[in-house]
Amino acid sequence: MRSSRRLRLLALGAPAVAFLVVFGVSSAAFRIEDGEHPATAATETPAGGERLVLTLSAGSSEPAEGYLASVSLDGSGEAPITTPPASGIASDASPSVSPDGRTIAFQRAVPGEPPHVYLVGIDGSGLRRLTDGPAAEIAPAWSPDGARIAFSRAVGDRFDLVVCDADGSRLARLTRTPRADEDGAAWSPNGEQIAYTRFADDDEDLWVVDADGADAHPLVRGRHEDSSPAWAADGARIAIVRDGRIALFTFERFDVAFLTASGPVKGAGPRWSPDGARIAFTRDPGTILVMDADGSNPTPVPLEERATGAAWVPAG
Repeated sequence: MRSSRRLRLLALGAPAVAFLVVFGVSSAAFRIEDGEHPATAATETPAGGERLVLTLSAGSSEPAEGYLASVSLDGSGEAPITTPPASGIASDASPSVSPDGRTIAFQRAVPGEPPHVYLVGIDGSGLRRLTDGPAAEIAPAWSPDGARIAFSRAVGDRFDLVVCDADGSRLARLTRTPRADEDGAAWSPNGEQIAYTRFADDDEDLWVVDADGADAHPLVRGRHEDSSPAWAADGARIAIVRDGRIALFTFERFDVAFLTASGPVKGAGPRWSPDGARIAFTRDPGTILVMDADGSNPTPVPLEERATGAAWVPAG
């Protein structure tokens, strides 16, 4: 079970989690006191329109190093958002852009420490940790009204879902599952529910819980490996990863249909465009593609570096 859990964390597609392996940080490191990290220098980043925020490989010898940048869908106008702290290297991943397009929540890991959730302006200013404490934190997600952030936090040797206000206050646990890990929070458009991945007994299923932690129950479960939910703005569809392929769950039919073809190359991290017409996703080993919501016209975003974890910047 323990080895399976570690494989599940690595399968998040987030370079920050890979620091746990690259730098030999064991689960005991989840109890290391976190230090302060200096803020990055501000950089101008165009906001709104057809842009994505994603993690780009830093191109160093450290396989887990990465930074956040924004880029247009045609690959132009690349603008860095984060840089390594003054103390050394960092791995920034799993960006989530606030509904007003001004602030990014993401996870950052540095050597010798577990990942934590940070906030930064889309122009690179105002870097700060969201919460205090030594526990590992991964995969943040903004609520539709921008008032709260859900993410996963280590409790012992597993991960539960938690939620807090956008300033880090009023932290509350949403799940308490001693035999499972939960991650990949995705808010419903009305902010009343959160879909997530539940990993237990070597199986991945999709669950949903009320935003106050009540009524956690399975949404999609069975013989498939289902993960990484992304709720469409219409509330009627959830993009997911099923057995390494991007797929679509619909409430009307209560079924799942594949959007991408099977094959050795896996898909990860589907994210809806603000208008619900397209889905951005990562194709291993580090290509970002954008396709129509029905799976047609998959088009790579031309980038010089490997990229993961694309999140749309709201228009405005």
